[in-house]
Amino acid sequence: MHVTVRKYAGRGALIDKLVQPVRDGLVPLLKRAPGFRGYCAFASEDGHVVSVSVFDDSEAATRANEQVRGWVVSNLGDLLPNLPEVLAGEALLHDVSKLQSGGAEMFAAVRVYDGVLPKEEAVRITREHALPLVTGAPGFRGFYAMLDERDASRAVSVSLYDTREHALAAQERIVATMRDKRFAPNPPGVMAGRTVVVAAAEG
Repeated sequence: MHVTVRKYAGRGALIDKLVQPVRDGLVPLLKRAPGFRGYCAFASEDGHVVSVSVFDDSEAATRANEQVRGWVVSNLGDLLPNLPEVLAGEALLHDVSKLQSGGAEMFAAVRVYDGVLPKEEAVRITREHALPLVTGAPGFRGFYAMLDERDASRAVSVSLYDTREHALAAQERIVATMRDKRFAPNPPGVMAGRTVVVAAAEG
């Protein structure tokens, strides 16, 4: 699976104006795209608009990303005039067995670690130590972990939970564990917030 995280810096206050056009226009476009698996969008608590898109592979994601760019420029250009910061890569680990296929809101947390260990060691630590904490936590809904395709020393994880309380409690344990395992030299940057748009592939 291929995951793309987009951050529109400093636009979080506009989230209410974005929900309807994204839900009515962008989501149907994504659902028609070959290889679509899931999408969510939220205003992070530190003031950004963040979206997460999941596709079967990088080819499907690339085709869809071109459509998304064009749609945003045409339909939300006044609200989102600047290109987003983009993190993308193949999901090295994922678990969506409990991800709700309906439109139920969730709480999302995107963690970005810089200067991580080499790929093999980073994946091992995540699989053995972080993944059980994520998937075993109350309210778990979904998880993806990847290395940024433009910078393999940057690791990105996306965790989805039913409530903010469950998400933050799990995050505290995960960040502490990754620190103990020396996964990265510094704590991760975190973008977290309640999802306002959620979509999953039909069937």
